[in-house]
Amino acid sequence: METGNVTRGLPEGAARRAARIAQVGARYGFGYVFGRRFLVGRRARDVGRLGMRLRLAMEELGPTFVELGRFLSARGDVLPPDVVWELDLASVPLRPVPFPEVRALVERELGNTLERLFLEFGEAPVRVGVLTQAHRAVLPGGRPARVVVNRPGIRRDLLAMRPVADVVRRRLVGRAGGGLPLDPVQAVAEFVRHVGQRRDMFFASQATRRLRELGGFSLRVPESYRRYSTGRCATFEAPEGGAVPGELLPEASRALVRLALTEGFHFADVVPERFVWADGELWFADPTEAFGLDGERLRGLAEVLAAVRRGDADGVARALPLLGCRVPRDDRVLRRELRDALGSLGGPLWREHTLAEIRERGLEAARRGGVVLPTEVAELFDSLVDAERLGRADETSPGEAAPATLAAAEAAGELVGRFRDPLYVAERTVGRLVQGDAYAEYPRQLHALLDELKDGEIEVAFRHRGLDELISRVDILANRLVFALLISGLILGSSLMGVFGESGLRVLGIGVFGLVGFVLAALLGLALLVGVIRSGRL
Repeated sequence: METGNVTRGLPEGAARRAARIAQVGARYGFGYVFGRRFLVGRRARDVGRLGMRLRLAMEELGPTFVELGRFLSARGDVLPPDVVWELDLASVPLRPVPFPEVRALVERELGNTLERLFLEFGEAPVRVGVLTQAHRAVLPGGRPARVVVNRPGIRRDLLAMRPVADVVRRRLVGRAGGGLPLDPVQAVAEFVRHVGQRRDMFFASQATRRLRELGGFSLRVPESYRRYSTGRCATFEAPEGGAVPGELLPEASRALVRLALTEGFHFADVVPERFVWADGELWFADPTEAFGLDGERLRGLAEVLAAVRRGDADGVARALPLLGCRVPRDDRVLRRELRDALGSLGGPLWREHTLAEIRERGLEAARRGGVVLPTEVAELFDSLVDAERLGRADETSPGEAAPATLAAAEAAGELVGRFRDPLYVAERTVGRLVQGDAYAEYPRQLHALLDELKDGEIEVAFRHRGLDELISRVDILANRLVFALLISGLILGSSLMGVFGESGLRVLGIGVFGLVGFVLAALLGLALLVGVIRSGRL
């Protein structure tokens, strides 16, 4: 019986979708995970290495799974480069959601018919994304607007991913030679949160209001109409205009790069259709699918960038935990990889490199050094590369300064300067001192310390970097000196016994015991000499 017949009777939903995932996975060479029964009547396709098989399987499963592949491609800190490369290439044609479904969704969310809500509502979308779709509309009073809605069917795919990820973990994790660099259950859970954030139109409206309050953002940000917005449908001001000329896209690219590095705000699926050229101004007309770093992560990013600007690999390694990264206890390999990466990029500004190259080399150094980045930080770096692609940075001539890279260098300087400003440091210190929670644990900690002092259980550990190596060298030197003294004593004793000894067997007038001792001392001395010469410290 074929798998299609097995699943045909199931209702359309997550269960049938999960069976479809297993069927496609088995056909692309993952039958050892899902079971050979899914291949009945079909043959597995030999299409190459692991990354290519993953990419082709996700493309066959549809847009949501392609987006999962793109999400995983940002994790170059844990996944091999060839897998990251293939997943980043994943793409699939996007079909617009039929207009009747869009009508039903908008009317259900806003509680009225389209004809009563809008004077006009375009049936053809102005932007089609993996998770959202945008339409032109005209509000009462003749106000042009853009309505962004969530695409249906996403929740079914997300529900189907969970049991599949659980099966993959149970079959592969802990298996001999089958350990995975990334926990599939955790990866799917993070992707679900990622998708939920991108589809949260309430957060998009809040991000829009914050962007409008920023003084340094060079793009015009539309106003969000609250009465026409819900958690799954958002309506924004949309000036009458046209597509952005290609020569103006680098300006949008630089603005998004600066915004991400100075404020922690970044966006997914950055495409030209999100921008409008109207009245001589560049509008960020569709600011949905937004993300933001919290203040502490942004401060950690500033410390990392400050060390990068100095070319200080050790400083980068010390600052990574402030960014929320998981760093191995023994970070010697990490420091070596960071020094190699900084040296290969040619200095702290890296004017001749694109952001994509910088991210690739940085993530490779992190992977080899055992560093694991937080998901939101990996998403930030990925959005920087997407913003760079928007400005067509791949057309930059060799040796020419990449515009997005220069914008990133300037923004990094502003971010570092902000967190190093004495006024900010003073305000941060005062803010921590006035918080009652800062002192809540002090009495308990002081009481525990007094108890340890009373019981004589307190221990002080002191470790000096390089001291162990120095002690080892002193031990070697001392052992050689003692060994040399013993050889000298043996030579002197055997010589005295051989010359002045009057009893016993004699050879050429020299006592046998003296001769044997002298030869043995000569061999030991020669061995010591060879060891010293081989050490290169004669």
